[in-house]
Amino acid sequence: MLPNRHLLILCSCLILLAVLTAGCMITPATTPPISPGIKKFNSTAEIEQYVTQSIEAVPQDGYYRTLVPTMAARTDSKAAEQSSGIGIPAPVPIGGGAGSAGYSTTNIQVAGVDEPDIIKNDNRYIYTISGSTLVIIDAYPAAGAKVVSRTEITDTPQDIFIHGDRLVLFSTGTEPFTTRPETSDPWIRPVPPYYRPPTTVTHVTIYDIRNRAAPTVMKDYSIEGQYLDARMIGSLVYLVTQEQIYPYRDYPLVVPVLREGTRTVVQPDVWYFDHPESQYTFTTITSLDAATGKEKDAQTYLLGSGNTLYVSENAIYVSYPQYRPAIYRGQEGLPVKAVAAGDSAAFSSNVPADFNTLTGQERESIIEGLRNDEQDAIRRQEVAQTTTVIHKIAIENGVITYRAKGGVPGTLHNQFSMDEYRGNLRVATTSSIYTPRYGQYTYNNVYVLDNNMATIGELTHIAEQEIIYSTRFIGDRLYMVTFKRIDPFFVIDLSTPTSPKILGKLKIPGYSDYLHPYDATHIIGIGKETATNEWGGVSTSGVKISLFDVSDVSNPKQLDKVQIGDAGSDSAALADHHAFLFDRAKNLLVIPVRAVTAEPVVKGDTYPGRPLVWYGAYVFGLTPETGFVLRGTVQHGSGDTGYYYYGSSPSEVKRSLYIGNVLYTMSAKQIKANPLDDLATTLATIPLPPSGDIYYPTVVE
Repeated sequence: MLPNRHLLILCSCLILLAVLTAGCMITPATTPPISPGIKKFNSTAEIEQYVTQSIEAVPQDGYYRTLVPTMAARTDSKAAEQSSGIGIPAPVPIGGGAGSAGYSTTNIQVAGVDEPDIIKNDNRYIYTISGSTLVIIDAYPAAGAKVVSRTEITDTPQDIFIHGDRLVLFSTGTEPFTTRPETSDPWIRPVPPYYRPPTTVTHVTIYDIRNRAAPTVMKDYSIEGQYLDARMIGSLVYLVTQEQIYPYRDYPLVVPVLREGTRTVVQPDVWYFDHPESQYTFTTITSLDAATGKEKDAQTYLLGSGNTLYVSENAIYVSYPQYRPAIYRGQEGLPVKAVAAGDSAAFSSNVPADFNTLTGQERESIIEGLRNDEQDAIRRQEVAQTTTVIHKIAIENGVITYRAKGGVPGTLHNQFSMDEYRGNLRVATTSSIYTPRYGQYTYNNVYVLDNNMATIGELTHIAEQEIIYSTRFIGDRLYMVTFKRIDPFFVIDLSTPTSPKILGKLKIPGYSDYLHPYDATHIIGIGKETATNEWGGVSTSGVKISLFDVSDVSNPKQLDKVQIGDAGSDSAALADHHAFLFDRAKNLLVIPVRAVTAEPVVKGDTYPGRPLVWYGAYVFGLTPETGFVLRGTVQHGSGDTGYYYYGSSPSEVKRSLYIGNVLYTMSAKQIKANPLDDLATTLATIPLPPSGDIYYPTVVE
């Protein structure tokens, strides 16, 4: 008879064995390693053959098949240079989007890297997209504000940039395949006589706006693919487009080509990797000079689908998730009574037959080995189910050069999940895995990759059973908010890239969808307030703005918070950081708000029980000493709109900006100008062309 302590050890061993032989065992042990090599296609036929073979090689049953491309893909000197993994130097400071003393600029992630938006301004004019119209407004002085030009856009406008007297407009449309001119280009096969769907095309139109009343087109470029995003560094514009590839079709593949009118100006090289994907896109990066209108470079990469971009001053990081099925082997586990009785079926070849005769230390060693095996199995399963692939592509004076490829477990939340600092890329992910035995298991991670995209540091299993709602990398720290029932605000140290660690955390109700630096020791968060409901679950309430003090990293504090509205309230800033306007020097914070009050509107028998909705912007002063001080509000509309069922109102404010001492707030129907020192006064209301894509509900007065 074994002593009680030894019997417990034996039972623990058997339980671990049951876990190992049950749901947590998978095949294969891990995903194939990511190859750093990059190769170039020679023709469309090679691409079609490779894509078909690759998709067939991706496992549908948990096993990878060997992919042996039959085409003779070349690796020339440029490909060798691109696969060399040369590092990217220099840290990139964080952009606050505050602008100069004279006027605000777009809220961006990285200083020096401008981001496109639906509205831009300088020290006098406002440029915006309203529906299918490009509108230029002479906005300052505000008393005489007026629309000076309207330019109708044939395709669907997306975003704009402003660079001095140049305006860059991105738009998307479709072109019939048969309109493509005859060419001897080896990338284009002859058009077959049967139907081929229209091709999605992104246009880059560069306007000369020296005369704001009459913009003229300098250049109009087009390239196959959907508009994904863009950045501008100095006068250089980097456009990222994406075209989905459908391998099983009866029409020829279209490879992206940059054109000016019908003339081909750049035929991008098409690069690929010997690593199969379940689906493919042509992801094309194109560089143009907004000042001169000249094309600079274009390169196309055969990548997976679902891209999230992060751009520093020196590199574009293109990421996408890889989802892999996992196969679970083994039995579902022995009954507890069998384990307790020491049923021999619970043993595996990892346990020696003379286990019961071993010393306590020997048995402990075996059990520890089983624990490690279990953790290894879980880690293999995590990697197998979801991995984010990240490609690093250098940009230097318009030249686009592939550098390296890396990968991390889990998925990204948005562009703020990545940050380049001192040559390293820091990444925050959420892992969500499923096992038949234990169900869904979710947790969060932080990884540090070097300039060759190799992982050199990691911190995993943060806030288990919660997901990331917002992140912000600032210098050597990461501020991260996760949520399920309560909002843990984490301060994570990255000063030693190889050893990230949690410095402190704060648990409070609610969550933050976006984090913004106030200064070196204070962070602004905007999200939703939450509370426990009568059923024991969590209900969201109004928009919440918080100010966190992180001067004591081990004990972060919420200095102040403001709640705006009740359940159903929202803000454009929760989903788009471009809607967030903050200028510390001006003591100015502007938040667009749809505020819903808990008390319903009841007017006789008309729309009984519907809530009162207010549309506009809240304007605050903010310091650590005073917290949030309401300076005033700007209203764009109010009343019962039935928004629950019919979407957004044209009165909902989407953006705000300032020129001089005047605040401008924009909704779909108008721009209002109000002095910052007297927000109750409206200096001007500038009507905008109807957007056509927003539901206009009836407002009950």
